[in-house]
Amino acid sequence: MSARHVEAAEAAAGQELAYVLGHCKKIGKSFTIPHDKGHEMLERLVGKGDLRSTAIFDNLVFLGTSWTTTWAIPTSDGIILIDALNNEDEAKRFIEGGLREIGLDPADIKKIVVSHAHGDHYGGAAYLKEKYGAEIIMSDTDWQELEKDELQFDDPLWGRPPKRDVSVSDGDTVTLGDTTITLLETPGHTPGTLSTIVPLTDDGTAHKAIIWGGNGLNFGPNAAQFVQMIESQRRLAAMAGEEGFDVFLSNHKTLDATYTKLDAMEAGSDGNPFVIGTGQVERAFTAMSHCVAAQLASFDPEAIPTH
Repeated sequence: MSARHVEAAEAAAGQELAYVLGHCKKIGKSFTIPHDKGHEMLERLVGKGDLRSTAIFDNLVFLGTSWTTTWAIPTSDGIILIDALNNEDEAKRFIEGGLREIGLDPADIKKIVVSHAHGDHYGGAAYLKEKYGAEIIMSDTDWQELEKDELQFDDPLWGRPPKRDVSVSDGDTVTLGDTTITLLETPGHTPGTLSTIVPLTDDGTAHKAIIWGGNGLNFGPNAAQFVQMIESQRRLAAMAGEEGFDVFLSNHKTLDATYTKLDAMEAGSDGNPFVIGTGQVERAFTAMSHCVAAQLASFDPEAIPTH
């Protein structure tokens, strides 16, 4: 059954979306990170890459590393951040430094949406809140994850978890100035992972992005969690045409081919390479759901949802 889902994923992705097929390439792998290997892995990843801040739309800026991504949304009344990288040092180097590099003021950071309760996404948030008074926004479900006596993952290379601030649930909106984003609970990677709908313009032309909030299968062979992710991905695939998502983004650059697209922009591409169209966004989520189903089939094929 895994092979059938891999075949369906590859058919949905085609050549142009092959970058979303990562989970299809690891059928049968362990779904847990050994405790004695986690810190070593993180050391290799934290701070990886040079500063490469780039405005990819009129109102969206990439402030990431070659591992994890912060997206900045400038508005008429300040800046919304989606995620905050690993720690204070990265927040200083890549978020504050990146904003300054493109002529924006970090003091304008007003809101930080944390996609999920893992340190590579919340690690710099407490520092930015303390320095600029920014609100930290997360799903109520994942605030509860951070309030547990023991975190799913923790490491001294990450900033400390922020204290509960603003809680949201599925379908809630966040408005700053002239911009309103919509937050969707898309559980799977964590119980309360948030994906974000962002209205964009490119030289004045309207577009709409969906930022997928969490993709790793690092929670062990928990069939229920795999099912949650499949259903979240199927939901967003169905929404792509209905909502007009024509831009697919992630908070890790490997899943949305950020660097490849930045290279194309710098080379003078014909059109914005981040605009892939609603059909391709739908296909991306369909392919991803089949890859997760293929992984689930490797240990509990009866659990794969059929609806």
